[in-house]
Amino acid sequence: MRILYELSWLWETLGIALVAAAVCVACAALICKAAKKKLSIRVLAVIGAAAFVGAILAVILIARTPMPL
Repeated sequence: MRILYELSWLWETLGIALVAAAVCVACAALICKAAKKKLSIRVLAVIGAAAFVGAILAVILIARTPMPL
């Protein structure tokens, strides 16, 4: 049980990254729908993967920044 508690930051990071990726994919789909362009599944997958990696990097960078007192 202690291991799950110690790894809670990992689950939070993955959750944040998944939500960010889903939002980016939804925005891309809505933009293409408004522009009346056809968007393939492969392009959506690339956008989702890039957003996932970007969100993980953003969380890591934010976590390393010390909070001002």
